[in-house]
Amino acid sequence: MRILHLSNDLYPRVTGGTEIFVQQLIEAQRALPDAPEVLWAAHAAAASSRDHNPDAALAPHQRLLPAITPGGRLASVGHRAAAIPGFAELLAQWRPEVLHLHSLSPRCGLSHVQAARRAGVPLVVTVHAPGFTCLQGSLLHHRRTPCDGRIRPWRCSECRLVNAGLPAPIAGLIALQNGWPLSAEQPGRLAHLLTTRRVTAAYGRAWRDLVGQVAGFHVLAEWSAEVLRRNGVAEQQLRLIRTAGPAPLPPRRRRPLEDGVLRLVYWGRCAEVKGLHLVIEAIRSLPAAAPVQLSFYGPYWDDSDYGRGLQARIAGDPRFVIHGPLAKESLLPRLQQHDLAVVPSTWYETGPLTVLEAFAAGLPVAGSDLGGIRELLAGQACGFLLPLRSEAWAGLIRRLLADPTPLAAATPVPRPFAAVAGELQGWYHELAGEPAA
Repeated sequence: MRILHLSNDLYPRVTGGTEIFVQQLIEAQRALPDAPEVLWAAHAAAASSRDHNPDAALAPHQRLLPAITPGGRLASVGHRAAAIPGFAELLAQWRPEVLHLHSLSPRCGLSHVQAARRAGVPLVVTVHAPGFTCLQGSLLHHRRTPCDGRIRPWRCSECRLVNAGLPAPIAGLIALQNGWPLSAEQPGRLAHLLTTRRVTAAYGRAWRDLVGQVAGFHVLAEWSAEVLRRNGVAEQQLRLIRTAGPAPLPPRRRRPLEDGVLRLVYWGRCAEVKGLHLVIEAIRSLPAAAPVQLSFYGPYWDDSDYGRGLQARIAGDPRFVIHGPLAKESLLPRLQQHDLAVVPSTWYETGPLTVLEAFAAGLPVAGSDLGGIRELLAGQACGFLLPLRSEAWAGLIRRLLADPTPLAAATPVPRPFAAVAGELQGWYHELAGEPAA
């Protein structure tokens, strides 16, 4: 069997969560007893961010295609490109039996889906991020409250307009009309605002087009499956295959609070949806002498007003330490030097991998009572689920300072990527109409 993976970027040119997942999945697929032939392709980016490594060498199983030719505004929100050079040729030359998409954008979207359909190749889409059915990409209504994810023309348009800075009453009125006689492709902020509903409608049509052409949607969490059901995905198209985690380390040597300090740790990007402000404000509300320290590992602290604002709030406070990014091979041993992992996300996480990495390090986890975090921590003695309020985090910290016993609870062993690869392999055979080996 030949499997073609397609995503926005390739690892290690980009080291985001999606790219790491695909890399680990391919490694596991190539180690299966009935190993498929695997190729991973992506179009070159028109421009690179400073955290990308465009000069990284490609592996033999990777293929970098020429950059796409972008379309207009409606094409972009509809995940289409004016041209996808090299992709049809790749399908003809390599003849995959399944195309597996890991992103949803003009660089990995409906233009590719339609090319694969013309070639008779069945398609699987893995939903890696919360925003597959959200133009904002976050599933947060007004960037504040979790949304049910259903694409609704007025609500989605009003939300986008509020997020663009308009007062809610004005946004609601504009969202009632479609901007006629203005074109959605017309430049200028006013035209873009007035044609917001037309853009939302194009997004909804593109989603329905995708659902009608994709054989299967691979979801990593039950909440994600429910969002897809609300948006017209049939039950037979859905397959819940949870993500995997790293192999566990030997047990931690550190005992809870053995040095008299409750050591908390967060790793990942600094972004508002990651909820760092909840834990920071919780700690700041405690007496200054409270023996607690929160260490941060990850990028983007200087890339947004949010990150810069957090740095200003914790400047000079020894209870907070920003270390910057940490090499992948160093992560788990470093986690074992702490007492508790914090995952305070305010959006729906699809894994999240951070929880599984904490389990592999033998580290208990406190996280938001939401989405994939809830699904992984519910019923676990080593898990603490909290509402999206800093007061709840402050209460947990006070309780653990008074009695750290719960921090000694054993953590479950994450499932290996071999299990994910095996389940996907069986599904590929079903979709391709082949008997499994």
